[in-house]
Amino acid sequence: MNFVSIIVVAILKVISYIVSVIVLVGKPVLVSLYDDFISKYLLAPAFAFPNIISGTTGEGVKSLYYFVMFNLYDPALTILLIVLGIMILLNSSLQLGFNFRNIWIKVLLLLIMSNISFFLFQDFLYIGSAIYAQLWNYGIPTHNFSSGGNVLAGLEIGGSSGSIVSLLITVIFVFLMLYLLLFLSMRVAIIYTFPILAPIFTLLLIIPQTKELAERIWFIFLDSLIAPILIAIPLILSTYVSNDSVLVLGFLALADALPTMLAISQSSRSATNFLGKSAGRGFNSSINQLSKNVKGAKIIVESFSIPGKAGGANSAPQIGSIRQFSPLSSGSNNNSSLFFKVK
Repeated sequence: MNFVSIIVVAILKVISYIVSVIVLVGKPVLVSLYDDFISKYLLAPAFAFPNIISGTTGEGVKSLYYFVMFNLYDPALTILLIVLGIMILLNSSLQLGFNFRNIWIKVLLLLIMSNISFFLFQDFLYIGSAIYAQLWNYGIPTHNFSSGGNVLAGLEIGGSSGSIVSLLITVIFVFLMLYLLLFLSMRVAIIYTFPILAPIFTLLLIIPQTKELAERIWFIFLDSLIAPILIAIPLILSTYVSNDSVLVLGFLALADALPTMLAISQSSRSATNFLGKSAGRGFNSSINQLSKNVKGAKIIVESFSIPGKAGGANSAPQIGSIRQFSPLSSGSNNNSSLFFKVK
């Protein structure tokens, strides 16, 4: 055996040894990552569905919420009311043809919702926690997904075989774990952040041009709210797997993908709805232009009228709304806003 062959064999043995070590410690590292970070701080019910008004972080959330309400929400609502009031006044005086009927109940409900949203989220989190706790306590002790040893019990890696396949499976599981860690961390941040801005997002529901954007932002919060419930199911199923690394990998990948798939589905439906409305508006605009410049366009307009559009191309647009409000005085030393009372 020449010198080059000896070097090559030595390098291969070193690589094999390194692979064997990685595979040997792979499963304990994965279990430790799951137990010490994902399960303890992100999947545990107290952290997955936190109380947003208690603790140090909760105090910060509550304080920032009132700051936003006084300094951002009130000015935005005041400007919106002034603009809508002017529009209604001009519509009544100049007969512009805008339709403001049947908006008072909607406006009142949105105003109430924007003012109680912060406290409403506490109820959402409480309901989610009540459902999630049933899954968290399921199958104790051997099929409980709070334990990384249970979730990864079916992995067929370890020992000194130095299998490249085992190394590949270990690396894939590490990335899946890190993705789950990142996603759940971002979800908790959304849970704490969204209630602060929710009143402003709710105001956007009043304006037709921003209604779809507000709905999509609300869906982000709702998707984040139910994500642990979706994640828990494949994690529980993985605890029943025996000696099948591929199936355990599949369950963990599904736990990662389910919330994302739901968010993509919501976004796709919103995008489809948006494109459909845009196409409808563009088609109506084309028909109107045709009716002004082509002789006999009335027949064409009637033949190409869009189903479900009451009034056809000449229907009055739906623009804006207006709110009713009354100032509140606290009667004590508590600060009060023009539109809501600090509890």
